[in-house]
Amino acid sequence: MGQDQPLARGEQARPPQGAVEAGGGPTQPAGVVAELECDREEGRAVVREAVTAGGGWLDAEQTRRLLEAYGVPLVPERLAATTPEAVEAARELGYPVVLKTAAPGAHKTEQGGIALDLAEEAAVLDAAERIGAPFLVQPFVRGGAELLAGAVQDPVFGPLVAFGPGGVLAELIGEAQFRLAPLTDLDAEELVHSGKAGRLVAGFRGTPPADEGALVHLLLRLSLLVAELPEVVELDLNPVLALPDRCFAADARVRVAEHDPARRTKSW
Repeated sequence: MGQDQPLARGEQARPPQGAVEAGGGPTQPAGVVAELECDREEGRAVVREAVTAGGGWLDAEQTRRLLEAYGVPLVPERLAATTPEAVEAARELGYPVVLKTAAPGAHKTEQGGIALDLAEEAAVLDAAERIGAPFLVQPFVRGGAELLAGAVQDPVFGPLVAFGPGGVLAELIGEAQFRLAPLTDLDAEELVHSGKAGRLVAGFRGTPPADEGALVHLLLRLSLLVAELPEVVELDLNPVLALPDRCFAADARVRVAEHDPARRTKSW
């Protein structure tokens, strides 16, 4: 569990504020906050456009633009406005595919808005008729641990990053761990290794271990996004598919709102 792992991609790092006590020496390893490259101008533009339009859940295109601007790894996908476009997208991506609703903020599993492992055109047509346009089409990825990564703007503590078991049972299991943003490398490593999510990452019941460094990197990028963009009030990546050599988010929801700094309840 090396501290240098998430910084091996060429980023520099700086010590976090408060890492050293007044006495002059650190009380414990404090970690570092990575200086990550990202397209801040594009990210801010997406959020500004959405907030100006009234806020709420970002649509699929806005969500992808925002996450890609901050370097969050995503599964390839195509947006399709019609059933013929969905069929063509499936051909381009290659079967089997996943077809899901592109409705902003939709909880796809609960609303029946997703169909997995579609191996042929007829299956895509049947699923499209049931789900209804617009659609997102993605390649179907087999294997890997299903994890959850997310962020929320807490009115008291500010931006928080969450990590835990993902997939359809994420809310039932309820084992997400939280850390204040911006995360240090040690914060991110602790999230990846702790709790039930840590057991999944390490390889559970014969499954291969996941790429821990890639997961740490994803959390650091998510932390940067939510720390720099307080208008992003809710962000869910579920599932994050963690494979032995990489990880990526297979589904994402982002909600934005006008930033309203919390009023201080004390004058000191």
